[in-house]
Amino acid sequence: MPALAAETLLDPWWARLPLEGEPGRPRQHELVAVLSADFPPHTVVDLPGGRRPTDWRIAVRADVGGGRVHRVETTSAGPRLWYVELTEPRTAGQPAATTLVAFSDARFADGDVLGAEQAQRARVDGTRQVAALRWWPGTGLVHQLYVAAEHRRRGVAGKLVRVAFGVQAARGLPALRGDGRRTELGEEWRRGLPDVVSARMAPLSELMPPMTPGE
Repeated sequence: MPALAAETLLDPWWARLPLEGEPGRPRQHELVAVLSADFPPHTVVDLPGGRRPTDWRIAVRADVGGGRVHRVETTSAGPRLWYVELTEPRTAGQPAATTLVAFSDARFADGDVLGAEQAQRARVDGTRQVAALRWWPGTGLVHQLYVAAEHRRRGVAGKLVRVAFGVQAARGLPALRGDGRRTELGEEWRRGLPDVVSARMAPLSELMPPMTPGE
């Protein structure tokens, strides 16, 4: 039976690669999403050699045990992006939420993920953000996706979504998904996505107002 082409697969398997630790810090590893038929989807395979498989799509450097995510690389085309991860506690009537805020300047390397305290020490604020994605990690349901007007149609949204997908996977949480509520611009974006991403979004059921005033 011939192997399936990566383009026909929707769910990756995960390669787990060891990383050399630093004294006094939590152990880290790299989880790599691979779109190939070498292993069943969602399988986690330990690869002691430390080399990423050929058909990798996302590589997540994280603390062992699902703690901090330090870096997420993707094969997506697009500009340099680094991120600040912000968490919101559960409140009455609202589940806990996570937001990834993306920046595109040279202060940090492409793929770096800062926590709130690290961003505060680096004096990062929201004035230079280019995009943000907010979701509920307990279910993987995306709440909002925003890209600043001057950064649209450059691959920012697709890259940001893949990074959040990697963050969820590193913590053993449900994969990101979208319901049928979208803006007109969001639906246009969905139609241009590859199947591996668009398949995680329900058909349009409710058209939402634009997130950018005046659009």
